[in-house]
Amino acid sequence: MAPAFNWSGFYAGVNVGGGWYDGGNITTSSNVVSIVGAGNVVRVPVSDSNQAGITAGGLLGYNYQIDRVVLGVEADFNYVDLKSSRGGSTTVTFFHGPTESFNFQNTSKIDWFGTVRSRIGFVPAERLLIYATGGLAYGEVKTNITNSEVFSTGLSRLWLGNNSDIRVGWTAGGGLEYAFPGNWTLRGEYLYVDLGGSGTTATFQGTDPVQSQIRYNASRENRFSIARAALSYKF
Repeated sequence: MAPAFNWSGFYAGVNVGGGWYDGGNITTSSNVVSIVGAGNVVRVPVSDSNQAGITAGGLLGYNYQIDRVVLGVEADFNYVDLKSSRGGSTTVTFFHGPTESFNFQNTSKIDWFGTVRSRIGFVPAERLLIYATGGLAYGEVKTNITNSEVFSTGLSRLWLGNNSDIRVGWTAGGGLEYAFPGNWTLRGEYLYVDLGGSGTTATFQGTDPVQSQIRYNASRENRFSIARAALSYKF
């Protein structure tokens, strides 16, 4: 008879799937009212958009099986394409004055993330593993603000803000993994990732003393879900 499969040992593999933000949008604020007064502020219609995207990466781990219980540790590093935006535009013609166009765009992007997790699983059948996982997560979050005012007279004003943060947070999830003959395994997995908050502040690109006091802020809570499949080889 063929020997029973044992999950103990090192393994490496690749994964591919999709990711999406879990609730919420970019939050914006400004001190413009306190600088120029409420009567001089133009309200711009705002729209929000959260873009889901693909994810792909590599993984490396180790399992140790005790009877029907499997304990393990795993690390992965992944590309992901997640983008959140908040923006709008409007054109206003002032009484006996010029026409002015207002445009603003705030974006938050996550281009990559990684995790270092523990795994604990149960083997209900020889080649099937049901597991829960959780641990450390990290990733880069980029935040951008572009706010412009353009007058029909040719005058323009611009505020810019850019920031790139390496955020550290946590992740938790679970999955099912099946071992094929030849030490190949295939899994389906879900992860919830929380990298905390990030943001940036836009400042005036000029020398006007009044406009230089105005600040525009954008921030986001970086919480997202990952659903993926992974193919691994156990050494």
